[in-house]
Amino acid sequence: MSTSNPYRGVVVPTITPFTPTGAIDVPAVQRVADLLIDGGAHGIFPLGTTGESASISAADKRNLVTATISAVANRAMVYVGISGNCFRESVELADACADLGVSAVVAHAPSYYPLSDAEIETYFLKLADRVKLPLILYNIPQTTRMNIAIDVVERLSKHPQIVAVKDSSPDKERIQSLLARTGGRGGFPVLLGNSSLFTLGLRAGGIGLIPSGAHVAGDQYTQMFNAAMNDRWDEVERLQSLTDAAVAPYAKMPMLGASLAKLKAILESRGICGRTMLPPLVDHVEPA
Repeated sequence: MSTSNPYRGVVVPTITPFTPTGAIDVPAVQRVADLLIDGGAHGIFPLGTTGESASISAADKRNLVTATISAVANRAMVYVGISGNCFRESVELADACADLGVSAVVAHAPSYYPLSDAEIETYFLKLADRVKLPLILYNIPQTTRMNIAIDVVERLSKHPQIVAVKDSSPDKERIQSLLARTGGRGGFPVLLGNSSLFTLGLRAGGIGLIPSGAHVAGDQYTQMFNAAMNDRWDEVERLQSLTDAAVAPYAKMPMLGASLAKLKAILESRGICGRTMLPPLVDHVEPA
């Protein structure tokens, strides 16, 4: 793998801390950034799925990005999610990110209308033509109800502005096929978004992990990535078991929103942030 590729390592999709009234909790943004960077994160990724991006206003998205850039203070790369159903809003957020010093932007396909492969490809080509920053594709069928076809990923990878793909699919065969087609460690960068498939994806040539679980086990994900890059697979498998156990208290929740709420409650118990969620999600309540 070429070490010149910056889109690699452990990139953490951050929770978004809110005050009880729903505003961005700027001091908590600092605590979250410190926690993750102390755990060895190579990148900090606000406004992803973990960060409730679909629920945050345009103004607060900019407030969050500004707070994150300040909190990270050049200690790690900053990736920002610009996904949305309004193309213009995604471009405007990307423009703001470029002005603020963000490293790259990340986008999944718009998720309201069912889209054909051709429509998905056209969308990303238009987005890549308009954004000023490097663009990372984001495949997350759990929320969009669509996959970016591997053929489409392969063609989009030729665009000079598209620099990597994050794939959160739970489909083992897709992940293996994607990595085979994109060239593994030395090819188009694939960042793995489904923690249960980290060992499988790293073996097949993935060069990045995007774990929400780094909020509770950051150093272990960093160790896993480093072990994989040195082909120490027994250690990778050991760390897969440890991280699976570490995230189980929130990952076992029956729905994604409930998992994120539980993660915030765990972080609240550790003095990192409050548990406030934005509608339509609700705060976690411990069972009586």
